[in-house]
Amino acid sequence: MWPKTKKEAFTRFFVSTLFSILFGPALVVAVRSWWPTLFDSAKDVASLYGSDPALGFLFIAAPLMVAAGLPAWWVLGATVRWFDKRRDKDIGELARDAAAVVKDVRGGL
Repeated sequence: MWPKTKKEAFTRFFVSTLFSILFGPALVVAVRSWWPTLFDSAKDVASLYGSDPALGFLFIAAPLMVAAGLPAWWVLGATVRWFDKRRDKDIGELARDAAAVVKDVRGGL
């Protein structure tokens, strides 16, 4: 879902970046504890090419940190679209719509 306005694009980009900063390091730690040989191999490959081994760590960590922000982009976009479709409704109607969505999701599980 692409943003409709520049304001929405800026907001989604900012929130995604914030989520990457907040949750990216936790994801890197989780992946490193789950698959430590991946990071060791990346360091070895960087050393083979004459680079600093820390660069090999960065080759793995950077994409993980970016990936940590992607759900924020999608969730925020879906939320904006959901509110946009219900622009003329009051808070009670929004609550009923939200309850119906939750009921549908629970029924599908």
